[in-house]
Amino acid sequence: MTLLERFIAQRSVFEKAYETGDWTPLGAFFHDDVAYEVMNMPFHCVIRGRDAVLAGFRRSVERFDQLCIRTVGIESVVYEEGPNVLVHSGIRFSRDGSPSISSRLWEIATYRENLIERLVDIYDPGSSGEFEAWMESWGEGLDPSYV
Repeated sequence: MTLLERFIAQRSVFEKAYETGDWTPLGAFFHDDVAYEVMNMPFHCVIRGRDAVLAGFRRSVERFDQLCIRTVGIESVVYEEGPNVLVHSGIRFSRDGSPSISSRLWEIATYRENLIERLVDIYDPGSSGEFEAWMESWGEGLDPSYV
């Protein structure tokens, strides 16, 4: 299985966890010592360790994503280079009659021995300010943070 195929399988399991709340199967795609980093957003963070990363995913999804209308994978472009899978795509959220907030980001997964050892989400310049403004107007009760 290529790294790209592994990444696509991981995304599929992520979406199933999103729907079911069972994040345990997603752990099979990550090294024990995985690092997850979010950049260029108010909720930037670095999380280390598989259990902490999965808990961070669960936290953000339950306190933000699932309280919104979510669209992912907008105009995605995917590359595989060496031990990395790089995805540039858009994501959109709205809620309760709000205007949509859209962001574009790079998601970079670095693999070691067919498992993700580093996952980085780098939001495009300007995304942070737009997100903060949307949260100020429409984000009551929402918390996108991972930690």
